[in-house]
Amino acid sequence: MRALAKWVAATAAAVSLAASAACGGDPPTDEKVVEFWYYQPTPEQSKQVKELLKRFEETEPTITIRLTEIPKDDYNTKLSSALGGGRGPDAGYLDQPLMARYANAGQLAEVPAGTITESDFYDGALRTNKISGKLFGIPLQQTTVALFYNRKLISTPPVTWDELVAESARVRRENPDLAGVNVPKGEGFGAWVFPAFVASAGGTMLDEGNRRIAFADPPAQEALAMWRKLLESSPRQITNSENPFHKGLAAMMFSGPWEVLAIRQQFPQLDFGVAPLPRKDVAASNIGGDNGVVFSKARNPDAAWKWLRFLSDATHNAEFSNITGNFPTNRKSARAAKINTDPAFKVFVDQLETAQARPAVPEWIQINDEYLAKAIEEGVDGGRSPADALADAAVRARKLLGWQ
Repeated sequence: MRALAKWVAATAAAVSLAASAACGGDPPTDEKVVEFWYYQPTPEQSKQVKELLKRFEETEPTITIRLTEIPKDDYNTKLSSALGGGRGPDAGYLDQPLMARYANAGQLAEVPAGTITESDFYDGALRTNKISGKLFGIPLQQTTVALFYNRKLISTPPVTWDELVAESARVRRENPDLAGVNVPKGEGFGAWVFPAFVASAGGTMLDEGNRRIAFADPPAQEALAMWRKLLESSPRQITNSENPFHKGLAAMMFSGPWEVLAIRQQFPQLDFGVAPLPRKDVAASNIGGDNGVVFSKARNPDAAWKWLRFLSDATHNAEFSNITGNFPTNRKSARAAKINTDPAFKVFVDQLETAQARPAVPEWIQINDEYLAKAIEEGVDGGRSPADALADAAVRARKLLGWQ
């Protein structure tokens, strides 16, 4: 009797399942789950990302994206630890200068052919994902640096290096208590900005194909010498104070879009403008931000690439970058972005056309933060010539990279 009861119950369950399917019920599906790690947003940003995710999952009903929000300061450490322990996410953010390190370690999946159309993206943004000619990620949200100027002191922003030096000297001459420019220092930020000026003089930082250090070449020497010249009209005793540009003590500075809202909110009395970085030979800027990558041990890589393609396409990239606070990397999306209606922010979007990707070597962060930063400190503020300071940095970089 007990066996017969079990048979009847099983048969009834099977009939019920068949009837549900026949009547349009929800039969079992092959659900694909993707764990995606990104920097912890604000509560409002988190809400907006989840609304964007909902729209993606409506178009891809068999894919579920599990968002993991991690504080930015902890992100790289947690990611490295998780991947090393074999329990990392399927996909996530990766800061541009880390791309080569993870790719060379075999931890990144190559972007499958046909996933994106490369020409849809700004060239500099796309190149931050290329390691040895292979594409290992998709640019999601990036930023750059521009010239901020005080309209009370500068009526027309300088376009060239010569004009920049001249305007800085004029401000100092007419206002002895002020500095012309808040000249970058020998630190990580200054070293990040420096390649934009090197590129404007026709140079580059590394010739990776020929394994040659290029940041001690004449274009880099000229860029560092120009910064040194600016210091003559921009005393550190003025610019070393807190927020010298914001408080009207420096007429100009080089910085990123995060300053726009900060100044508007905290220093509303300052009438400022934003202009492209002054150029020597060609227009150029630097680039920073995050790429979307799929890790080599992802359980559902095809689904993960679909999610990253969604975030970077012409329809959604502007919305995603607006939520997270940077700028679109997809050209069509950037042109249509509401942020272009703000003249200050539009400068940064326009400069993405000339932004230069950082060298794709795993050691670049160390070269930037230690070797180049020291060269700037010595060649701008110290007693060494720009040529000698950069030459020493090149020797150290060559040894670190193992280049002859």
